[in-house]
Amino acid sequence: MYTPGRSAATTITGWGMVLGATAAVGASLWGVSPYPPLVPELVLAGVAVLFAVGWVVASYRAAGRDDDPYDKPYRETRSPNPALPYLFAFGIPFAAVTAFLTVFTGSSDYGRETERLERAGYDEYAVTVVRLADEPEFHEGDQDHDPYYLTDLTLRIPYEDGPREVTVPAMYTRYEPPVPGTEVDVYFAPRDPEAPVAENAERYGSRGIVMFAAAVWGGPWVLIAGGIMKSQMDEDDLHKLRRFRPRVHLPALGILLAGVVLLLPMALEFQVSGFDRLPAFLAAFTPPLALTWVARTA
Repeated sequence: MYTPGRSAATTITGWGMVLGATAAVGASLWGVSPYPPLVPELVLAGVAVLFAVGWVVASYRAAGRDDDPYDKPYRETRSPNPALPYLFAFGIPFAAVTAFLTVFTGSSDYGRETERLERAGYDEYAVTVVRLADEPEFHEGDQDHDPYYLTDLTLRIPYEDGPREVTVPAMYTRYEPPVPGTEVDVYFAPRDPEAPVAENAERYGSRGIVMFAAAVWGGPWVLIAGGIMKSQMDEDDLHKLRRFRPRVHLPALGILLAGVVLLLPMALEFQVSGFDRLPAFLAAFTPPLALTWVARTA
């Protein structure tokens, strides 16, 4: 029969596993890698996996060694680190949200093109209307929208190597059609005349939009979920989590490892049977599934 044990090795590898996973989640939320490959996040996740393997091995080696004098400082009577309940309680919901946000990671081509345009000064600028390239197209307003015009406009774009005239189709103006000599706002790159000139063409990944929405709308719920989990934890629960038991921890670690594997198509930008975002979406369910397994079997 397996008898849980604890040693310096289990403490070191256990903390390495938890901190490595926390760092991977933090790096992903911070957007260390704006587009694939997500190398820093994968390295940190890999470190957490290696420490998890080390924790399992060290736990098996320490099994039944509670009488060892060397092991006394690590006996179950020792109070857990006060940071541990917060890492467990808030780490699970944040890990789930992080995996979900990975679904919206932009492509590497889009990311590299965005970086290239940013180096060329791509942004929104006010430019002068030279002439109307076509008749304004009027659109009636309704209770939700004001009346507006769509007009093809020839604009004077002040590139660094000299101004050029560029025609931009379907420029939007409210109430009145545009007039030559007035200014309108468009996106272009002053140091790259070959870059597109367009209205409402701010470049950002869909992941950035979702992260903002998640922070505004989902952030409070994540904190509430973490707070509820923290309030339900006591020292007995933490001792059970810290002490390796094959029936409890091996399936839970397997579920979490499956989540990491499911994130690989998005993180490394390849498809499995034509899918890349779907596996990442499924990975978002693995942290709560692992917690559920631990809660039911502990």
